[in-house]
Amino acid sequence: MPLNSLFRRIVVAGCLAIALVLLLQPLFVGLLVGTRTQADLPAIRAHITQAFADGYLSVDEKPRRLMHGGGHQFTECAGLLVAIDPEPDPLLAALHPVMHSPYVGPCGEVESLAKGIATDKRTDYARYWHGYRVYLWPMLSVFSLDTVRMVNLVLLYAATAFYFFGMRRALGATPALVFFIVQMSLTDIWRMWNITTHTLSMILILGGIGLFAFVYPRTRNLALAIVMAAAFGAVFNFIDFLVNPPLMPMLLAFIVMATELPRPVPVAKQNVVPALLMAGFVALAWFGGYGLTWASEWTLVVLISPDGQQAGLSIVKQIALRLYGVEADSVVPMYPLIPTLTMILQSFISVGSVVVAALAAAMAVFLRAHWPAFDWRRFLLLSSPTLIAMAWFEILNNHTQTHSHFTYRSESAAIAIVFAAALMATSAPATLRSLLGDLWSGIRKRPAQAPAS
Repeated sequence: MPLNSLFRRIVVAGCLAIALVLLLQPLFVGLLVGTRTQADLPAIRAHITQAFADGYLSVDEKPRRLMHGGGHQFTECAGLLVAIDPEPDPLLAALHPVMHSPYVGPCGEVESLAKGIATDKRTDYARYWHGYRVYLWPMLSVFSLDTVRMVNLVLLYAATAFYFFGMRRALGATPALVFFIVQMSLTDIWRMWNITTHTLSMILILGGIGLFAFVYPRTRNLALAIVMAAAFGAVFNFIDFLVNPPLMPMLLAFIVMATELPRPVPVAKQNVVPALLMAGFVALAWFGGYGLTWASEWTLVVLISPDGQQAGLSIVKQIALRLYGVEADSVVPMYPLIPTLTMILQSFISVGSVVVAALAAAMAVFLRAHWPAFDWRRFLLLSSPTLIAMAWFEILNNHTQTHSHFTYRSESAAIAIVFAAALMATSAPATLRSLLGDLWSGIRKRPAQAPAS
């Protein structure tokens, strides 16, 4: 595609994306106000109180129920605490949530508030949209917390399956399977359903990427890709708790690169430059939708707050803190590359690392046997979207390290991209069975079987 034609499409798509994101903002406000109006707060408080009594929640963040333990319980309780803000004005509750607590131990604080124990402590938490409440309010008005979590599990697993088949469509059978195994082995995605705020944002990531992976390789419509990415970024900001923002734009860019640089088309300037530009602008559109939605929320908070100047100052302080700020109770080293190295190490702390190590050994044997068929340029280009996660880690230095127990998920996906890129950069055919078969043959010192075509 000629570059001048490409830039025209980007400009038109960018204008459409901005218009769509701006139109989404009143929809977000309407959703929050509408669901808050219909929420049954006494029932929600009763269900939260019962969850503590039944062991699904715990003041010490260690629930008695085995399958409901683990994960970031702090975030779960914080989300519930915001959801039961007793503010009578639905608009104010929607756009300017205030915690009726000091926000030191949210699990103990949410139990107290649910039981009706009053406190004069207040914590302004209006720096997020807290759109996950659109899900929590109606669900907890009707169902117990354990039932809500079972629904979380079903939705998460359905989104994960859709995600896998979408990636299979975009990458090919073996690269997608290797990618999926590595990502799932190095993350807690498969068991995060007990933390609703994390689950909802991950469902959006997995479902959105799955949809994009089905649509983009078939249409190769850049304008549609940019508009979709911007919409994804806006909706993600609406429901997210600053959990794993770089994951989605990184995967979007990877799908574009994989589609635009297919085998056996040779890697050359005439297709590399457009592919990089297209992937870059799709990722930029996601961040544009994400950033514009956040700017809209902050503007609304300043306008609706009784003390707009103080509200704005609070937001600015939080931004500074999450970049390179230092917290007295959570001191982390503020040096370049430390956040990225921390994420890499964090990714390999789970037992799934054993599976990834075996797969890495199998791929090493395969690549060694087919080294002449390996294209370094294609590999580096396909791996380039991982720089998005790295840039995020380095810019949000404080947040990355302070919350490394869940921010690492983006790095796990980056590692999975590298595995898939290595296979996609090799013209020799491979299946998961042949990869493991070659490894086993090498261990037993027997001749390897040729992989099936």
